[in-house]
Formats: sequence, C-alpha cells, structure tokens
Amino acid sequence: MNKSILNHANTPLFLQAVNSELAACLSTPGEDFSTDRFRYLCDVRHKVVIRALARLDPDVRHSFAKEELEINNNLEKLAQGLLLNAKDEAVKFSRGRSAVKKYNK
Repeated sequence: MNKSILNHANTPLFLQAVNSELAACLSTPGEDFSTDRFRYLCDVRHKVVIRALARLDPDVRHSFAKEELEINNNLEKLAQGLLLNAKDEAVKFSRGRSAVKKYNK
C-alpha cells in the first residue's frame, strides 16, 4: 500500500511516520507479512488519530475526521480481505491434511 493513500493535507508528522511504517508492513511479501505487526501499527495509528483529533482546532477537526474516516474504511476493507485470505488458507491446509491422512491409511 502506498503511504500517500494513508496521508492527506492535514496529516500530522507523527501520523505520517506511522503511516509510512504501515505502508511498509503492507508491502511485505505474503509469507513474510506479519499480522501481529499490522494489528500493532493499526492500534498505534488509531491512538495517534484520536490524540490529533483532541488537539486540532474545531475548523480543521471536521475535515481531518472526514479524511481519516475514508482512510479507516479502506484499512478496514483491507483487513477484511486479509482475514478472508487467512480463512481460505486454513481451509486449504485442513483439506490437505485430511487428504494426507486418507492416503496414509
């Protein structure tokens, strides 16, 4: 994922740094991808966004929240896709294991 997709005009510097780490995590090849790291970075990102919302002027807060909601929705879709892929892999593994057990009998 491109880090520019995670940033917008009102993105604070620290959030940009977290977004950069998140983009790097999401760019990791399939076998090396860490769901724990992804979850950790999403948690950190959430805390940074909440802190930024509390510190922003009311004029900027609305536009910031609107932009962040769109980015959050995209991250949620991505996470759902990762979950579905993991479920598919688990089903394939289970079927493969069952086939091996039948073959060995």
